[in-house]
Amino acid sequence: MSIDFRSLKYTGSFSDPRIVFIRSLSKKKAAEESGCFFIEGERAISEVPAESGNVKTVVVSRGFIDGIDANPGRFSMLNRLERSGAEFVAVTDKIFAALSGTVTPQGIGAVIRRPDNISPEALPDTAFRILVLENVQDPGNVGTCIRTADAFGFDAVICSDNCADVYNQKVLRSTVGSLFHIPVIQFRGGIFKLCSILKSKGITVFGADPRGGINSSSPEFNAVKAAVIIGNEANGLSDSARAVSDKLVSIKMDGNAESLNAAIAASVLMYELTHKKS
Repeated sequence: MSIDFRSLKYTGSFSDPRIVFIRSLSKKKAAEESGCFFIEGERAISEVPAESGNVKTVVVSRGFIDGIDANPGRFSMLNRLERSGAEFVAVTDKIFAALSGTVTPQGIGAVIRRPDNISPEALPDTAFRILVLENVQDPGNVGTCIRTADAFGFDAVICSDNCADVYNQKVLRSTVGSLFHIPVIQFRGGIFKLCSILKSKGITVFGADPRGGINSSSPEFNAVKAAVIIGNEANGLSDSARAVSDKLVSIKMDGNAESLNAAIAASVLMYELTHKKS
């Protein structure tokens, strides 16, 4: 039987166990132990593959439900989530604001079960394009890199060595749902071991460097199977990443800026690599 969303009873209590649990997901340790994360916003939630049963709880605010008539598309979204078997929790606007990490909450969020964190060895042989982030610490950069890798049809993103947590709220907002479209692997075995694994799969490793590498627009920046490493925002590639890279690659810059933002550099390199056909 379909839920009558307008008749949901709203909780306004911060002590409600469901609210306590959702708020705990903002803490990395609690989130890892539970195997869940919280996302919010209509666009992000519309990207969640609800049919896989990974939506545990849907949280809606009074304001969101009151706006259903003015936005019929919300009905189809809520019905899709209901069919997934998710529990619905209705909360006051005050409670939702406390759960939200944004200044202007949209009034809908969901507790999602984390996908399994596969190992790089488990990547299929058909993984031809991989983005590697080494110690990229800004959550917005990590999220934007994931989003861009998804847009350019990359096969995986691997976060290595002290990257921002993939399930950080800022990362999740920046991906705008791309986390559900592309494998994102958190690897803590070190960049040398990671690149050794990739090379064993026949993947050529390119390290992004502001100066001195091959030109990203040149035919040399090409391989049937390729991985691009983006280094730390302030320090660039580590010595280990430089040593293990098959080639260093640089973006030609005619202006006076010393380097590009990590996410911008990743975007340019992914574009260049995607549009080269080996």
